[in-house]
Amino acid sequence: GQLYGDILYFATAAQAGWAHSDPRPFYFWGYFVGLNGLWVVVPGALLLDSCCQPAAAQRAHDRPRHKAH
Repeated sequence: GQLYGDILYFATAAQAGWAHSDPRPFYFWGYFVGLNGLWVVVPGALLLDSCCQPAAAQRAHDRPRHKAH
């Protein structure tokens, strides 16, 4: 849900021609893109990790076990 909201936020701002953002480069790239981009990067990384965890668990489960005699 967070990623969906972020995509809509950036898409509507782009569609409006960035009219409601500060035109100064530092504020635009630092605040608007940089700080708001964290809300895309962190959930994206967590989503990627949550997709990789079941695959790693399945590989560990499928590995042949050595029997202890």
